Amino acid sequence: MANVSRQPIASLQSKMQNTIIIGAIIRSQNSKIIDPTRARYNMESRAVWNFTLRDTIDDFINVAVWGTVDYINKLFTTFHIGSIVEVINAKITERKPDDPNEVYVPTVSSPYTLTLSQNSSLIQMHTSPASQFFQNLLHLPTKDPAGTITLAYILENNEMLKNQFVDVLVGVTFVSQTREIVTRQGELTKIREFEVGDGSTEQIVSLTLWDSEWIKLADQWQPKQTILFLADAQITYNSRIKKSALTIVRKTVITENPHVVESKELRAVLQSKPEHGSMSPFAVPNPNSITKQMTIREITARINCALTNPTDERMQLLVAVTTIIDDMNLDSTDPTVISARCAKCKKVVSDGKDSCMNLECPFGNGIKSPMNVMSLNIMVTLRDDSGYLVGCRLKDAAAETVLGCTADVLKDMPREERMILKEKYVDKLCTVRMQILGPSAVYEKPIYNILAIDLVELKDDRFEPFDIEELNSTYDEINH
Repeated sequence: MANVSRQPIASLQSKMQNTIIIGAIIRSQNSKIIDPTRARYNMESRAVWNFTLRDTIDDFINVAVWGTVDYINKLFTTFHIGSIVEVINAKITERKPDDPNEVYVPTVSSPYTLTLSQNSSLIQMHTSPASQFFQNLLHLPTKDPAGTITLAYILENNEMLKNQFVDVLVGVTFVSQTREIVTRQGELTKIREFEVGDGSTEQIVSLTLWDSEWIKLADQWQPKQTILFLADAQITYNSRIKKSALTIVRKTVITENPHVVESKELRAVLQSKPEHGSMSPFAVPNPNSITKQMTIREITARINCALTNPTDERMQLLVAVTTIIDDMNLDSTDPTVISARCAKCKKVVSDGKDSCMNLECPFGNGIKSPMNVMSLNIMVTLRDDSGYLVGCRLKDAAAETVLGCTADVLKDMPREERMILKEKYVDKLCTVRMQILGPSAVYEKPIYNILAIDLVELKDDRFEPFDIEELNSTYDEINH
């Protein structure tokens, strides 16, 4: 594209033509398809992708890219948070302070917005010796850390701060697996849940991610190591558990391990505190983050203690157990081992094409067509030198990972082949990582969720070579 000129974000002016802007993507929202019936002139389906670009410590701007669904999906899967890009010939328009759409985009320094069109604009990767400068911007907060509020303040002011946007500096204390949920609109989507603390209170607060970019990047987050600066996180209030939570929305910008002195101080505070499990039984922990070792006897003692001293809050243990897999009902004819369930309410359906019978579910009351998934629920018995643990559950995604096949494949698998899968683990020494939900005043029975099973490789030293002369010498010493 001829006659383009490099322009820093700070120098942009409304309606400026033929610009090239270089910066780092610091925020990327999920691409969105626009319903053609709502679009002007009912044209073919179009899509939009929004991201935020930064080129200095102080300057960042929001960008919207429009085009066909295929074009936008290609861009969304090519450019990610951390990508250094060149935005060429974007339309520059002035932001309006009273624009209601401003609540759906991050707070930025620029008074302008960039709009890219598939037919007249371009975005491409940038490589130069200056790329490292742009990479460093990813670890600088977009707001002043002095303006953050504490989790203690949030928890003490539940009602006043409900649905408000706040800036916080927090450390990750719990990492979950990604899971799929069905929204109230009946759409299948992915979320990932975490828990965070900041040392201002002994309590922890849940944090939910919805954007696929951050869900993927969070694979690298580690409890008591990863510090996050959250600019404009939204406070929600869960009336069921009567606790506030943080949600990452379109307006939020996350800075991982920010280069501020407060990060180092917060990390030290969190590392000095004892470990704990998740406060949400629906947040499935990342098994790679579980390092605490316990024996079956120790687990049983903790469960018995919870039984004799029940409380309203459910005890939760995240443990790794070195154990023998004593049994696994993988070859059982029990219909609960493999069943069809509603994707939203998880109720069992008799056939994979039937609607659930839950009238409070959009798929059960007829608002939406049935959306069912095959579900695995394998019962496992563990044993070690200290005892047995019966009734452990290996479910769904964790079961598919352990077995190396999907529920649909297992459903059609002959019993003989299931036996072969079973023999891979039964009577073998394994490291089993678990989430254990203890009994409480409300829930009488404990739940043992298996998250991962790894075979332990035993070193066979029975046939290691030895020195005959040394053996004879030792024999002589013993006998004299």
